[in-house]
Amino acid sequence: MKKINLILVTILVFISCQNAKDKATESVTNSVIEKTLDQVGVASENIERANQNKAEIEITYDGQNLFSKDENFKTIMNTAGKQMMVFSIDSEDAKINISFSGLKDMLDVKPIIGKNKDGKLAPKDANGTVVTIVIAKENGFAYTLLDGEATLSKLNQDEVVIEFSGKAGTFLDANKPENWKSMQGKIVSKYPVMNFIQVKKEELFY
Repeated sequence: MKKINLILVTILVFISCQNAKDKATESVTNSVIEKTLDQVGVASENIERANQNKAEIEITYDGQNLFSKDENFKTIMNTAGKQMMVFSIDSEDAKINISFSGLKDMLDVKPIIGKNKDGKLAPKDANGTVVTIVIAKENGFAYTLLDGEATLSKLNQDEVVIEFSGKAGTFLDANKPENWKSMQGKIVSKYPVMNFIQVKKEELFY
């Protein structure tokens, strides 16, 4: 966990430096990041294109759009082995966390599809993969997908596309299905920063 936290902090520092005009400083920062990732045994993608990292978000909850089109979202993807893939998609005041977790053959079937049922589905019950989606906006809302499905319809170094639909609610509504509302979404991430822990990117991309 400490290693993953170190990776994320280092990457965020790099992203914040991308708007600086001093190219020499950028070069030094990039070198530090590469050494850090090598030390913890992590392969990475798109570090050098972090300034192009952008996500287009279309999410509705109970028929209402949750985000405006001008919000600036960026994506970091962490994959640990062949059993977990986590997307952190953040703007200045909002956060979207999407995780796919499954059995040892989760990556063998493309596209990757994760399911959730009453917020309690286990990988063995989903025939391989479970999805967890949490969407929150500071001083606004916090919803989680409680019953539904998500598909990684595209996954490569240039673009990641995630589509999902189902029923969602607040954490307090987890045991109150009568309060759940419909939620649908599509996220298109351009040049997301990617970290591969104990897995090769060639085993993931499609």
